[in-house]
Amino acid sequence: MRNKILCLIITILALAVPDQAFSQKKLQGVNVIKAADLESYVTFLANPLLRGRKNGEPGLEIAQQYIVSQVRLLGLKPANGSSYFQPYSIVKNIMDPEKTMIQVIEKGKDTVTFREPIYQLVPTGPTDFTLDGEVVFAGYGLKQDKYGYNDFADIKTPGKILMVMTGAPSQDGKYVFEGTNWKSFMSIQIKLTALLFTQAKAVIFVTDPKSGASSLEEQKPGISGELNSSRSLKGEKPRTFQYPNMPKIMFVHRAVANELLKGTGFTLEDLQEKIDTDLKPHSFEIPDKQLKISEAMLTREETMNNVAAYVEGSDPVLKNEYIIFSGHADHIGGSGDKINAGADDDASGCAALLSMAEAFQSLEKKPLRSILFLWVSGEEIGLYGSQSYVNNPLVPLEKTVADLNMDMIGRVKGVADTTSETPMTGPNKVFVITDNQSKELRQIADEVDKGSVLDLDYSLSGRDHPLQLFARSDHFNFVRKDIPVLFFTTGLHTDYHTPGDVIEKIDFKKMELVTRTMYQIGYNVANRKTRIVVDNPYSKW
Repeated sequence: MRNKILCLIITILALAVPDQAFSQKKLQGVNVIKAADLESYVTFLANPLLRGRKNGEPGLEIAQQYIVSQVRLLGLKPANGSSYFQPYSIVKNIMDPEKTMIQVIEKGKDTVTFREPIYQLVPTGPTDFTLDGEVVFAGYGLKQDKYGYNDFADIKTPGKILMVMTGAPSQDGKYVFEGTNWKSFMSIQIKLTALLFTQAKAVIFVTDPKSGASSLEEQKPGISGELNSSRSLKGEKPRTFQYPNMPKIMFVHRAVANELLKGTGFTLEDLQEKIDTDLKPHSFEIPDKQLKISEAMLTREETMNNVAAYVEGSDPVLKNEYIIFSGHADHIGGSGDKINAGADDDASGCAALLSMAEAFQSLEKKPLRSILFLWVSGEEIGLYGSQSYVNNPLVPLEKTVADLNMDMIGRVKGVADTTSETPMTGPNKVFVITDNQSKELRQIADEVDKGSVLDLDYSLSGRDHPLQLFARSDHFNFVRKDIPVLFFTTGLHTDYHTPGDVIEKIDFKKMELVTRTMYQIGYNVANRKTRIVVDNPYSKW
């Protein structure tokens, strides 16, 4: 109790300092932010009836209309003339189901045709292509020197189509090769290193039998949803990951593997069991069969929207400068009865924006600068909403002082959140990600940190961190325009992009604490008589 009283005294003393801290009315604004309100917002936005708020689908439109209805009630001004919406155009490529197929061809027998979806990883998303060739079963597609294991040791791979299982060898329910979560989609990156040097024509991934799934759609519905189409901003060059002589890498239904293995004396289950039992490769060329893969692409243009509203500043000059609070309203959708509700990702951030908007609007005297609240779309498909915004800003970029972005701010570290791929924070900590574009912005955040029970953890910051979170959310498009940022997240839990990201797992008291802290930082930036200095801009990196 004494520590809390001491923090309160320090905060009150800090409030008495002009320009560097906040007025007494700031405290009133902070108290407007309540866990119950945050829960109310998240409950609507993460309702399964919205089907995961996927870009281009009705659930996201409903979520955006809900956000607009709330900012209207709060009395915020529309940022795009008389509209709260900022439309932009996306070019979308999808697979043509009528012309896409996989054929298993065996001399003297009928060709077997499969029309299940193909999920292309390299290059990412649907493309027009046809390829055929002999198939080599290459186990898990792993080369693990530490364990003396190499699926490619006794096979010829140049010019072939390699069939590879997801996962890795396991015994008694535990993976043998340590250091990686082989259930995670991130483990594919480890396999790519070896696969890209095989000189194979193509690599087809199939779900390993022990996974219990027959397709990527069953195993990783969020990932399949991201790979079943590709999008680019209209007028922008599509982003591709493809180099000369690089094999095409894709996920296919396990039924294709079963058909290829007919007549070899093995099933996929047999082969997995052999590998897992003796920890030796059982790779071989599948005799007398060829695989032909044909994919065709359809192109469409879609209109998407950001939502933007603002609280006008009180200073007749400084009100023409803006602090932006941003979060993304979209998520990855669902498949069948599996809904990725996205309670944390990023219904939590959207809710925080609404609560902060109410807090700023409640102030009798508004901050000196204006506050723009930006709910972008297109984050999950390439940060397109924020990219569109900075390309066509609603307020001048040269008048934009900072972007405070929030993405996944509602969770507390769980038992499973212990790996380097799932860094999470406890009940009184939040990650703040930056690359120190402005020392002053960092100092403001640290001053707020001193007067709060919430600790700011900068350990995931920077361009060189392996998780690359600095470039993985909407703040990064502001970074590219030399606008300083702070990105708030409670971390990457094991429910990330899965149906487990549900409202029942949100800690709303922690979320209240994080939201109040972001509000205080933004308030302080908005009330400084001098604009913060950007002493380390992106353009000089």
